[in-house]
Amino acid sequence: MNPRKIGSSIERHRASPEVSLEQHRRRRVHAFGRSLMTRKAVYLDLRFWIGLRDAARYDTPGVMMDLLCALRGAVAAGQVFCPITDSTFLEMFKQTDPRSRAATADLISELSLGATLLTYDMRVGTEIAHYVHAARTPEAVDPLRELVWSKPAYVMGFVDPVSMAFDPATSLAMRKAFFDHMWEDVTLIQVCDMLGDKFVHADPLCFRETTGRVNEQIRAHADSLKNMKTAYQHELVGVLDLFAGQLATILAPTLPPEAGPLPKEGTPERAEVDRQCLAFLVGAFGTVAGRKALRTLHINATLHAAVRWNKGQALKANDLFDFQHACAALAYCDAFFTEGPLCTLVNRPDLGLLEQFGCFVSADVAACLAYVENVVRDTTAYDGLKPT
Repeated sequence: MNPRKIGSSIERHRASPEVSLEQHRRRRVHAFGRSLMTRKAVYLDLRFWIGLRDAARYDTPGVMMDLLCALRGAVAAGQVFCPITDSTFLEMFKQTDPRSRAATADLISELSLGATLLTYDMRVGTEIAHYVHAARTPEAVDPLRELVWSKPAYVMGFVDPVSMAFDPATSLAMRKAFFDHMWEDVTLIQVCDMLGDKFVHADPLCFRETTGRVNEQIRAHADSLKNMKTAYQHELVGVLDLFAGQLATILAPTLPPEAGPLPKEGTPERAEVDRQCLAFLVGAFGTVAGRKALRTLHINATLHAAVRWNKGQALKANDLFDFQHACAALAYCDAFFTEGPLCTLVNRPDLGLLEQFGCFVSADVAACLAYVENVVRDTTAYDGLKPT
């Protein structure tokens, strides 16, 4: 930490007390997102990261080394970046050897350009807000793909320092300066070093508990599923119920004054508002535009429905990591290099995910290498904008 830099940052933020921490944070996110738009986003699952890491560590000839060289060249030339998510970060800690984990983090830092996606819940909230505001003032919203990026210090979500014993203006300036320090100066390697072995075998997203509960629900409701469409609708209503309250919070500032304030949580009035918001969200998923706009929930519900419809298949904790990778990659990246079973699932024509989101998905290292080589060859024709 550079005290002089922090001090000048505090003084700079003192000059703009009208800008809240949340506004400042959104501006930094958007500026970073815009800076990435001239590159193709290539999302790698942990299998590929480990394969590339081993190729780099041991200088192993072969197609994985060729892919590593191609990615390094494309990143250096401004053509590609390889972002991660909170799921990638957590899976890194499946590597119990600190040196292997550090080598993986080092390679990720190089190829990702320090880019992570917002957490799953934050992307869902951003998509809901974007959908609502785009319906009201389409000319005033920015491309969704510019609004979903973060940095390694905040890979697990944004945190705000505890309140300090300063006047409000000074406290705000210090909080914004702290955010800038974390955003600009803290690397993935430093985050991993700070955590050490604390996250090894950790399950902060409660995936092990979730899979047990979901499998019980699958067994209990198996007879009510008549087709894949029914399975999708079951999944959708269940997951949307978690975000209905979030929609109410997003909608509240856009309502006319006569609508009054948003009722307090836990009251019958708020329950009715949340019910109406849930109905609004369910209706949105009945349209192509709604499914594309609310893409993270749509992709997740589709993948869960596919497992639910395959009644002999039990959900595993690792499946939830895979689904989170797919939600991030299909929604916001141009390519997804992943393992065979997940590749087969997302490529299923009946799910329609590749048709909807136009993402290259492969588990074949040679095919992934050919993709990167084509990006390098065709980069002058690429406008940097995946459809929003």
